[in-house]
Amino acid sequence: MSCLDGLPSSFEPTYGCASDFVETGPVSALLVLVIGIPLIGIARRYLRKLFDKTEFDEALENFIYRIAGVAMWALVILTASSELGINVTGIVAAFGILGLAVAFAAQDTMENVIAGVFIIVDRPFREGERILLPKSLGGTYSSWGDVKEVGLRTTRVRSTDGVMLTIPNKLLTKDAVANFSHRSDMELRVRIRLGVTPTWANVSKAEEIAKDIAANHPDICNDPKPPEVVLRDFGDQHVIMEIRYYVDNAKKMRPSKSFFVTEILRRFEEGKVALAFPVMVNMNSDVRLEDLGF
Repeated sequence: MSCLDGLPSSFEPTYGCASDFVETGPVSALLVLVIGIPLIGIARRYLRKLFDKTEFDEALENFIYRIAGVAMWALVILTASSELGINVTGIVAAFGILGLAVAFAAQDTMENVIAGVFIIVDRPFREGERILLPKSLGGTYSSWGDVKEVGLRTTRVRSTDGVMLTIPNKLLTKDAVANFSHRSDMELRVRIRLGVTPTWANVSKAEEIAKDIAANHPDICNDPKPPEVVLRDFGDQHVIMEIRYYVDNAKKMRPSKSFFVTEILRRFEEGKVALAFPVMVNMNSDVRLEDLGF
């Protein structure tokens, strides 16, 4: 016989009665909530401090932090419900079935979330890095862009045209994504090909000018290799020249190339270096082939 049977008219303040009182369902459930809720806050603070001491990706840290918080709240609530005599097993089973139903109904969303987890874990790119999007995504708003935010469902990329693209994560895991701002070995090689008229004097002068342009541009690096000019092959009516140089940032690739092309046109014209170009002749016209160099 329990000392609680005489409540509320009589109650003996003994250890046994206190133990029986605490073991009652409502009181046990209340104690679980009173103790469990502060413990959740303490555990989350320690988890955040642990993340601050590690080098995990920020998006991955936020994902783990949220999942851990939901799991702890679920544990406390289910424990309190069990103390009240509620069938927790049935609730868990019901939520499991509901979760499967939601997963099937939102299959596209789940695919994007799973792809987002893979991106966060594998880290093919990070926020602030410049990437070249897969061919299926490039086009209207430029296929180049800077990563602004990596989320669980979508990734936001600001294109070089200034357009903010919100891309479902599954599209970024189905094809190759080129990262031009990776953290190690940042130097990137730029190539410029042109055809010059195939005479020794013309080709030699073109090489000399191209090397001088490369030596006097501040954005061109000498590491891992200094600029070089290579004669690749003979074309139909020209020699194929390739200029190769490195820059230390993806954002310098196009401006440096534009500068190089502009300088080539100006310096070649000043130095009377002939660029090869296709010629179409109408044989019914009064054009002399000697005037075209033939």
